Amino acid sequence: MQWCECKTCDPLQGKLPDLNPQLSSNKLRLLGVGLLLTGGFALAEYAMSWWSHSLALVVDSGHMFSDCLAMALSLSATWLARLAASRQMTLGSQRAELLAALANGIGLVVLAIWVAWEAMVRFQSEHPAIISEVMLLTAIVGLGFNVVTVSLLHSHSHADLNIRGAFLHVLADTVSSVGVILAALLIWLLHWDWADEVISLVTAGLIAIGAFPLIRESLRSLRQSSL
Repeated sequence: MQWCECKTCDPLQGKLPDLNPQLSSNKLRLLGVGLLLTGGFALAEYAMSWWSHSLALVVDSGHMFSDCLAMALSLSATWLARLAASRQMTLGSQRAELLAALANGIGLVVLAIWVAWEAMVRFQSEHPAIISEVMLLTAIVGLGFNVVTVSLLHSHSHADLNIRGAFLHVLADTVSSVGVILAALLIWLLHWDWADEVISLVTAGLIAIGAFPLIRESLRSLRQSSL
């Protein structure tokens, strides 16, 4: 049976990842560069978070590690899609990429719940004084890394749910870095140590808000691919 590729007959046209070899190569390259950038700085930020005693930095570094997992998952799904040498394998590999996007969305929700829990625990417990200068400098550098990664992934995020999953992870982390900078300034200038926990809670909410559309669209495309 010949498969029709027109948008009328194929409701997934434009939703499922494009398996063009050149596009796949570009996706692998972009995800690989993003993974190296994010992973390298995540390790440095985690060390700085313990030095500065900042929960917001711990959260941001944890989010960056989740970015790495998201991009690694997207890389694996894209690589599997490239292995599809026939039309019979194409839909299965496309579903693998959609499942990767869905897993990324669920991962964002889990991360948001963990962040909110840690912030609430921190509110109710004593903790060492935050070294705001270290926190501020680390967050500024982290923002730079995130902006570079977001710019790399942005152009492919609109038509590819797999890339969009990784893109939303990094975008949420970019917002998180801005929040950490704001918290560090409030702690440094006004000695509002509670800003660390508040920014962490706000970040958790933003992460969850960004995840639900990805989950909904991934599930819809998966249902369409089963028809």
